[in-house]
Amino acid sequence: MDKKLCKPLFSIIDPINDSSDPLRAEYFRGYHRGIEAQVFGISDEWIEDHCMLVDYSIGGSGDSYIDSYARGYHDGFVGMAPESPSISSESSISPLIASIG
Repeated sequence: MDKKLCKPLFSIIDPINDSSDPLRAEYFRGYHRGIEAQVFGISDEWIEDHCMLVDYSIGGSGDSYIDSYARGYHDGFVGMAPESPSISSESSISPLIASIG
């Protein structure tokens, strides 16, 4: 995914994030950050946090908000479509990611 393809995706994620429940919002915040890390790379200052988030993406931090953020970060970083709960506006994200990937 390149930088110019991220803008349309981010414009879809931001409103979903604003209207989501707190755990969903954390997931999408992490997803957004994961895509940024994939596109722009991981700086030396960020590598420890990156590794920690990837580890927490399967749970185990002891905090459901951190786990949700980490799961979103992982999904965005590896280019997966976001988790799809029943929020109608999210349905427009998966086709966009499929067309990019």
